[in-house]
Amino acid sequence: MEVGGFLISAEVEQDGGEDVATSAGVGVVVTEALEQTASALRHVVAAGGVMNIDGAPGTGKTIALQYALARLPPGPDVRRVPIPVGATVSQLRHAIAGALALKVRHDNRRNTTDQALATALRSPHVLVCDDIQRLSPPALEYLCRLAADPGAPTTLILAGTGSTQALQRIPELASRILTRQHIPPLTPAQAQAVLPAFHPLWGRVPPQHIARADERCARGNFRAFAQITAHVIDAVLTNPLEYSGSALVEAACRRLGGI
Repeated sequence: MEVGGFLISAEVEQDGGEDVATSAGVGVVVTEALEQTASALRHVVAAGGVMNIDGAPGTGKTIALQYALARLPPGPDVRRVPIPVGATVSQLRHAIAGALALKVRHDNRRNTTDQALATALRSPHVLVCDDIQRLSPPALEYLCRLAADPGAPTTLILAGTGSTQALQRIPELASRILTRQHIPPLTPAQAQAVLPAFHPLWGRVPPQHIARADERCARGNFRAFAQITAHVIDAVLTNPLEYSGSALVEAACRRLGGI
């Protein structure tokens, strides 16, 4: 069960006749934001540009990015670059080298590492950098040099909560962003439409109770809805006779402190 990644899996049935939810697991709910992200990413990769993905915590940035990357046509080599907190230029340089599977030692001279990166990036690559708000301004400037290198057909995907603000500190890099994709919270109508696809238990919850859970607890945040789902499953598994129907959702929201 990985609530943040929406990988909850359970077989749940309530005693007493009412079937609460039966599922082999939950999957990614394809929202409008996911489709827009996938379309924007295809365009940016085709153009070899820079893309920024931003949004509040829990709105589904990582899920949207994963969905979009999985739907890219064959072509550039896609590599994820792990971003350490407060990464220096040297740490970022070696993180990119590691993502490209280059054998570069941390005590190598800067010019040697840069030369190895430049050689590797002569073929088309998509470098995915999540949580770029963790980077120092000099490290962001280093990404700008990668984006500006005419000999390296590299697409940069720069994502993270607060990433737009972080990029604005480096005007030259911000000016190179071809597409900015904001992942918004779900609207009440979207929540009622997509939650039953996220997990079957929501198909048994009256719309007014979904609206109440959204207003008082989730506020359009997909991660919060995933947490509510996990609490409902836990309540049914641990004490199947204690709650029934929408009372399960009410109890789950109380666990989160929202109702």
